[in-house]
Amino acid sequence: MRKSAIMIAFLFSIGMLHAQDNSSVIEKGTVLTLGNVTASSYQHIDFPRKNIIIKRGAIADFNNLEGRKVFVEEIVTANGKTKVTLKRKDGRNFFRFWPTVTSDIEMALAKGELKMPNTKREDSIADNE
Repeated sequence: MRKSAIMIAFLFSIGMLHAQDNSSVIEKGTVLTLGNVTASSYQHIDFPRKNIIIKRGAIADFNNLEGRKVFVEEIVTANGKTKVTLKRKDGRNFFRFWPTVTSDIEMALAKGELKMPNTKREDSIADNE
C-alpha cells in the first residue's frame, strides 16, 4: 500500500515538472500550433461555445482550426496556473468575431491541443505563413 502511494506521488511530481518546463519556455511572441480537437471542441482553450458562434452568424467548425499558427500575446500567472492570450498568426479573427482566446497553457500542451514547433525549420515555415 505504501509503495503504491509513493509511486503515485512520484508520477504526479514528474507530470508537474514537465508542465513547468513547458511554461518556462513560453514567452510573449512564442508561435504555437493548434492541435487536434478532442470531442467536439477544445477543452483547455477557451473558445466561445458553439451556440454563441452560431448566433453571431459564423460556422462553429473547430476542425478547421487544426494546424493553424497562433502566437502568445499575453501571459498571466495566478494561483499556480499560467493563462495565456492567443492570437492568430495570420491576423484573422477566430470565427470572424473573436480576435483573441485564452488558454491554460500547461494543460493545453499536455493534452496536445497546442503544440510547440519542434525544429527551426517549422519556425521559419510559420514565419512565412
